[in-house]
Amino acid sequence: MHNKTIGKYLKETSALIELTGGNPFRARAMANAARTVERLEEPAADMLAAGTLTLVKGIGAGLAAQIDELVQTGSFEARDELLGAIPPGVLDMMRIKGLGAKKVRAIWLQLEITSIAELEEACTIGRLADLDGFGEKTQENILENIRLLKQYSAHRRYADAAGQAASLIEALRGAVERLEPAGAFRRKCETVEQVDLLVTGASPDRVAEACAPFVSAAKTAAGPDGQTVIDGALPDGLRVVIHLTPPERFGTALFQLTGAEVHVAALTDRLGGLPEVAEEDELYTRAGLAPVPPELREGRGELEAAAGRLPRLIEYQDLQGTLHNHSRYSDGAHSLEEMAEATRALGLSYFGICDHSQSLVIANGLAPERVAQQQDEIRRLNAGYAGRGIPFKIFSGIESDILADGSLDYPEDVLASFDLIVASVHTRMNMNEADATARIVRAIENPYTTILGHPTGRLLLVREGYPLDYERILDACAEQGVAIELNANPYRLDLDWRWIKAATDRGVMISINPDAHTREGLADMRWGVEAARKGWLEPSQCLNALSLEAFSEWLSRPRPKRTRR
Repeated sequence: MHNKTIGKYLKETSALIELTGGNPFRARAMANAARTVERLEEPAADMLAAGTLTLVKGIGAGLAAQIDELVQTGSFEARDELLGAIPPGVLDMMRIKGLGAKKVRAIWLQLEITSIAELEEACTIGRLADLDGFGEKTQENILENIRLLKQYSAHRRYADAAGQAASLIEALRGAVERLEPAGAFRRKCETVEQVDLLVTGASPDRVAEACAPFVSAAKTAAGPDGQTVIDGALPDGLRVVIHLTPPERFGTALFQLTGAEVHVAALTDRLGGLPEVAEEDELYTRAGLAPVPPELREGRGELEAAAGRLPRLIEYQDLQGTLHNHSRYSDGAHSLEEMAEATRALGLSYFGICDHSQSLVIANGLAPERVAQQQDEIRRLNAGYAGRGIPFKIFSGIESDILADGSLDYPEDVLASFDLIVASVHTRMNMNEADATARIVRAIENPYTTILGHPTGRLLLVREGYPLDYERILDACAEQGVAIELNANPYRLDLDWRWIKAATDRGVMISINPDAHTREGLADMRWGVEAARKGWLEPSQCLNALSLEAFSEWLSRPRPKRTRR
């Protein structure tokens, strides 16, 4: 059982304690333990086996025993007792954004509502607005968030789907002659409703046998094209569809299953019908086009580009550095040096540290004196690299909060001390389009802003981003020479890939930032690269694909209103 899974169960237990009116200190301890376990560098299960888990601060013998029971059985007695004390649907209401344990408890006990469906009905007829501490606005928000929850329930983030499907794909590769992902999963859309796989060279029984350990409720049937389809669910409930086809039409089937409908229809029309081919590239060749990478098959001008020049899409190995990362100075799990060394181990040549700024107290934001302390350490570490002849540099940065009026979160003398500044919104996110756009444009126009961080604040399948006038934001970045972040955290992938080409057409650089809070989080740049490819991003348009020398020159270039030192 992974640490994140253990943490999820502990968080749920903390909520259950609150829901049932239990000891708030016990609930807090459970929530703190969940965060601790999620940040462990070693698997908690291995630490249990070695007897070292109780050496971790905040995890005593009692909690370690509960975690052990959880790892061994999938639950533990205290959690089961709490679950038995509430109606089954009450915990589901905790999934609705904006409803914490206290509010759900009030809804349950005072209105006797025990499911999301009952809550939706109560909101629709105005019953919830009369409850103490709620009101009409809260009721409207809950209705909207129930709508979003329904919309999201069948989807998974691409990174989660890829992780879920990995073992199945590995097992199937050993059982068939050929396997390729297909559908939105192959196009690497940020969220997917199902995982499609195309296989050939094995009987339906052999395929079904190979996928049995990984797929539940599998059914074998004839698909719309007469070929066999095995339809089931991965362990977390995500639908998986395995399509079987003869080798001589593998390319045709892969093409049909992969592209968005508009892409498939356009090429089919161009060819006057689809011939049966073993390799899908042949379809593009017959149409007089260059093969279109799967990520681009969205009907956004890719066929027209394939008649001339398709972009040379960025790849992970093009990245030369990583910007926007956190350390223990704010809310990261590892020291500055540990994060820098982990970056070097990835073969990168520079590291931007951008811990949280002072106003974000909840994330241990840096007061000016701690900024100075961190910059002293950066100078010491950089001197050490230079002294050993290591071509690697740490850049001093900050993730400065964009305050409510659009200003940055330090006086000018502190802002001037940084090599780079990622400007981001973290608070007061309930904005209309005009206010959000004006706030962010003012931050972009600040001469100290280097990169606009996670521009919309979205969290995939959790919350929508605040509305923006994208054209105005992109124009402001182009005018001010400010790069835009593609935050590579798989929960964010923000800037949305659909706006990347509009940014690069204006000359705006895109920075693929992991927003890493752990050494392991640096690897999230992989997901950012996948999203960037969907946005037609080329290496020359990516800020952190610049060499160390070129990036240093970019930081030093003349800027409107101010020349960088």
